[in-house]
Amino acid sequence: MSQLVSMLTLISALAAGFLLGRIPAARRLPGSRAFALARNWTLIVLVFTMGFRIGRTREVIGNLPTLGLTSLAFAAATIAGTLAVLTLLFAARRSEGADGSRANGADRNSAYGAGRSTTRSAGGPPAHGDGGRLSWLLFLKDPLLLLAVLAAGFLAGFLLPFFPNANGALVITAILYVLLVVIGVGLSGSGIKAREIVTHPDLFLMPLGTMVGSVLGGLTVGLLLGMRAGTAMALASGFGWYSLSGVILTRLDGPGIGAVAFLSNMLRESMALVLIPLLARTRFPYLAIGTGGATSMDVTLPLIEKNCGPRSVAFAMASGGVLSLCVPVLVPLFYHIGR
Repeated sequence: MSQLVSMLTLISALAAGFLLGRIPAARRLPGSRAFALARNWTLIVLVFTMGFRIGRTREVIGNLPTLGLTSLAFAAATIAGTLAVLTLLFAARRSEGADGSRANGADRNSAYGAGRSTTRSAGGPPAHGDGGRLSWLLFLKDPLLLLAVLAAGFLAGFLLPFFPNANGALVITAILYVLLVVIGVGLSGSGIKAREIVTHPDLFLMPLGTMVGSVLGGLTVGLLLGMRAGTAMALASGFGWYSLSGVILTRLDGPGIGAVAFLSNMLRESMALVLIPLLARTRFPYLAIGTGGATSMDVTLPLIEKNCGPRSVAFAMASGGVLSLCVPVLVPLFYHIGR
């Protein structure tokens, strides 16, 4: 019930921004420089606060020496599995028309070929000559900036003695709602038709591919680490929702596995913040949505919208919503396999 309420609140914030953008006085906002700067700086504050929260989380700091590598391996494996499965699905759908015939080009209205293709090439920046080096520096600017902001937030949370009981959770929530309102304002002036997206056959392709890829990636690394298959798949089924998956597995298996679940999903969310700007410039920009997992409907949504365009919001919300609803079902279900 709490997750349903959370989803409805997020959607309400988005809808409020959309309605605000329909007011005549606000219609010119999305295209203004001030609007873009405000959105970018708010996003930077959100990422910094996320890092601060990680640095202040006792489960992370206390278990980092013993459980950190296992958690990092699961975070990387679930993202890698997601990218592999979604790439195969997007490539298959891109090469065939809706009637099963082979298409001559990318369907720009689909999840597997959509992005800001009107402003940048689908394959990323050129890599030739001095201009190519400059392009690659610009290409990496956003991910490196976000990584630096995330690291600064972590160090601030870990080292600074001020407000020892503050972890930034309320600040994150407040900033997130502000960003969702801002995104809603931008959507209102984008000309996107909601029915066109909601009825799109690929709307649930991303959560399915993310689900399968995450579980396969987690199962692979779990077996390599000597884990039971059911435990490995349960760990991979958090899809970035660290608080719930950590609580469930702590109750099922104890604090050790619970800490791995918490850490691995928190690390997945942090890694997604850095990877989204890179993936949005690839052949399949909506890989960025899969990387965010369940967080694509909340924490990583502003970054997805910024890098993949307004059209990505509906796909991200749907993917994150489906995955979030699956977490409390799949984690205990997979855990009991083979017991």
